[in-house]
Parts: sequence; C-alpha cells; structure tokens
Amino acid sequence: RQMCIRDRCDPEWADTIHGQDGSTVCKKGPFTTCLAMILGDESLTCFNEKCHPGLLAKWLNEHDGFAHNSILIDKLAPLGLIYQDSFFTLNELKPYLGKKNYYVIFKLTAGGGWEHYQVADAIDKDGFSFSVRDPYYALQTTKFEDGSDQAIIFKVERQNPPQLISL
Repeated sequence: RQMCIRDRCDPEWADTIHGQDGSTVCKKGPFTTCLAMILGDESLTCFNEKCHPGLLAKWLNEHDGFAHNSILIDKLAPLGLIYQDSFFTLNELKPYLGKKNYYVIFKLTAGGGWEHYQVADAIDKDGFSFSVRDPYYALQTTKFEDGSDQAIIFKVERQNPPQLISL
C-alpha cells in the first residue's frame, strides 16, 4: 500500500477552518488529517495535487460535513470512505489490518477528555504494538488499549476518485 503522511499543522493548511466554531485543522483536525492520509493512499487528487487535510476540511465545510467540530461520517460516502464499524478490543480489529480496501483509525483517549487519532498500518511481532501514521508525530509505534481506545474501520469503495473541490 502506498503510504501518505500528513502533518495536521503543516503551514499549507494549518489555519484552514475546521467545523462550525472557527477552529482550525491544526487545532481540531487530527481525525480529518487521518482521513486525508487514507484518501492520499488511494491516490485521490484535488486540483491535480494529493488530497490534504485543508482540502478535505474545506470540502466538508461546503457539504455540511461537520456538527460543530465533529465530522458526520455519513458525509464521507461520496468520497468513497464508507464507515464499517468501531471496535474496542484488539481481537476485533486485527482482521481488518492489511485487508485490501480497509483502513483502521485509532482513537486514543486519556484523562481530561484528551483524544488523538492515528492511521494503523500493521501489527508488530509482539502482537500488541502497531506501526501507525500520526498526524502530529509522523511514523511511530503505539499500543492499543482494550476498553479505552477505539478502532474505527473504513472501507474505500470507489472506481473513479472524485474531485473534492470544484471551481
């Protein structure tokens, strides 16, 4: 699989409006950035350039794809991103890793309401650690904690990639 890596605070799109309260991609866009990485893996182009979080956020803003700062996942279907399921255990998510046309996004949580998102690419030899693409830290390894972390599964279904933004 081709690997697209994006930084949510890249100066090219960091200040793009994300949602309905004026927040930016840099501040509130790690999930959007993960989705843009998936679309980039699938070679989706926007104005003949690789899809990036700023273009995706702009498209979502123009197509009522946000409720405040949260993405309405059913709005992603025209882009070919079809929500499949969410899992809270390692055994439930393992069958989707590396499966053709399927992507796993980790939603990691911690105290104080902190949330972070990563695209999981592969499970390591220990069976508990994952190689991930992180919208803030690039490539790294992380552990999935059963019960507290969440795996969000998307399937990519499209024959001809749409243009995200039209003139």
